[in-house]
Amino acid sequence: MGALMLMVLAVCVFCCRAAPVSNSLQVGGSPVSVQLGHTATLPCWLSPPQSAEQLEVRWFLPGGGFDSPVLLYQRAHLEHGSQYAGRVSLGLKDATSSGLREGDVSLKLANATLQDAGDYSCYVSSDKEYDRATVSLVVTESPGPPPLLSAVWITGVQVNLSCESEGWYPRPSLRWADPLKPLTPQSLQYSTAPSGLVSVHSWILLPASTRVSCWVEEQEVRLKLQEPPQGSEGGGAAGWAAFGLLLSAVLLAAAFLLYRKRGKKAKLPVEENQKLLPKGKIEPTQISTARQSYVNVKPEHNGNEYLTIVQNKIRDQQINFPDGDQVTFLTAITGTPSLSSGRHYWEVSLGNSTTGLKKFWWVGVTTASIRADSHLTPSSSNGFWFLSSSPTSLQLSTESSVALLPLPGPQTLGVFLDFDRGELSFYNVEKESLICSLTAAFTVPLFPLFNPGKGDRAPMELLQRKVEAEQGGGNTESKAVCETEAGSG
Repeated sequence: MGALMLMVLAVCVFCCRAAPVSNSLQVGGSPVSVQLGHTATLPCWLSPPQSAEQLEVRWFLPGGGFDSPVLLYQRAHLEHGSQYAGRVSLGLKDATSSGLREGDVSLKLANATLQDAGDYSCYVSSDKEYDRATVSLVVTESPGPPPLLSAVWITGVQVNLSCESEGWYPRPSLRWADPLKPLTPQSLQYSTAPSGLVSVHSWILLPASTRVSCWVEEQEVRLKLQEPPQGSEGGGAAGWAAFGLLLSAVLLAAAFLLYRKRGKKAKLPVEENQKLLPKGKIEPTQISTARQSYVNVKPEHNGNEYLTIVQNKIRDQQINFPDGDQVTFLTAITGTPSLSSGRHYWEVSLGNSTTGLKKFWWVGVTTASIRADSHLTPSSSNGFWFLSSSPTSLQLSTESSVALLPLPGPQTLGVFLDFDRGELSFYNVEKESLICSLTAAFTVPLFPLFNPGKGDRAPMELLQRKVEAEQGGGNTESKAVCETEAGSG
């Protein structure tokens, strides 16, 4: 094979029959920095470009040694070390690369752990010659997502609040705050995943009428609770109660980065962080009024290979999904018609006595077209407003998530959109009760959003009525004003 022509950025000495060849390997961007849990590409390539398809490519760490490679490409076959199973492959140094055909032998490492940091040797050889270069990988801290708050009534005068967040490195601080006095939680616990990412969970008992904030590092979720009305359906500790929930996520990316950069708090008042639109609290519409604006929505047949759609019934394909069991955009779909003004109400069946209730689903509205491979976070800042279900809770897609307890959820979900007023409300149709209502400033057309989840027996069905349809639509800044049903006890 012809000589491998390139400048050697790192040279090693091996007891090897092949003679080392200078000017053959090139690396770039060393050290490579990656956040814990994210994906990194360690660039290494032949220059001038030439095929590496018939060469041996070996990536290894000093601790593992030459004979225990992280990745080995040999005779068109890939092997990897046991601790890197499913996480390493040959990658591309940039978007224009043609891979092995042009001598790109870069290493792609997914879900980076703390143990992955180190100096990686890129070793390329033929029958006659070899060369080696080194790329350093640095694994940096990972700020987690905004905290998740959940609330459940214990008695008519007390509420149990939980605050949790996951995906942090290093271990984050969590604190509860009250405008009038310091708060001491009943519990504060940390757990560490195999990847090294840290989760934190805390709970606290507070009076039923209170204002409280939960801080995880510089990310705050603020909550205002009002006493449940007397004589709620079911009454007492065993019944349901409606309470008002005022949520505002007061994290700005700029403030957070400023804090990380300067090593101190960036104190920005709520009013500067988030516009509360529309001004003033909007009282949620009663379900009896909402039903007067019934519109027959239908699923959009967009060729999603992971869904089956028959007569307004939507279900997943019951297969092994490439992105795992978590509910993602892969099984999401929009509906028709588009909604750009006026009032609109529709109903979605989420199970029956034969199949049981669905465990996983999304129902709401969106401004976006759905792409199965989308890496967007499905939240209000990205044009998604919906209620979702998991086996443990219902949850809103606000920037700082709010879990609505308890389950089971509704068998039939009612959705009401008042585009001009900026209201989106969700109802338990059988109970004729409000689950949750949020407000937002809608400015562009909206589309009904549906996701039947993965693995449920029960389909999701869009219920059709003999009514006149209205028109509708929306977008962007959200004020999460929630009226939620919560179980006491």
